Amino acid sequence: MLIDIVVYDGLDEMDALGPLEVLRSASRSADISVRLVTREAQRVVTGAYGLVFQPDAVFQPAEAQILIVAGGGWAARADRGAWGEVQRGEWLPLLQQARSSAKILAGVCTGTMLLAHAGLVGSRRASTHHSAWDDLAATGATLVKQRVVDDGDLVTSGGVTSGIDLALWLVEREFSRELAEQVARRMEYPRQRPST
Repeated sequence: MLIDIVVYDGLDEMDALGPLEVLRSASRSADISVRLVTREAQRVVTGAYGLVFQPDAVFQPAEAQILIVAGGGWAARADRGAWGEVQRGEWLPLLQQARSSAKILAGVCTGTMLLAHAGLVGSRRASTHHSAWDDLAATGATLVKQRVVDDGDLVTSGGVTSGIDLALWLVEREFSRELAEQVARRMEYPRQRPST
């Protein structure tokens, strides 16, 4: 199973790297391949807190079975980050195209806002960082103030570290609870599963 994590300058590093670690750890025991993907060719990505890293690939809408969109920079209305990406609008049609082929679309923190502004959340149940709750509700989404919200083919999470919970939930849902618990134990992470 191919999982792509959308990255861009100004993202919150933990939004991408938390899920990346969970999923690559799980890939030792399951058929998972995870990539950090940019919208266009980019040698390095610089996070909100100065981490500079190399992405793995350029995003292609029809490739990944699961697409995870990282957030960051929303509350500051920063040009670099999720807010700036929504304002520029270049990611939005790509995310819309991914809807037709991806089994699951997922938003970490304010990555959910990119999905919402791409028209992929609508009135569905979703979560985001607490600083963007009002903004998410204003898009018409049914705001759920939880760390992970599973609405079928749309899975979203609250702020920053909840991306780890989201990734662990995806491992449990798509592979097994045992594998998710194994990864959480290795990370010494007290996971939180979505409420039903």
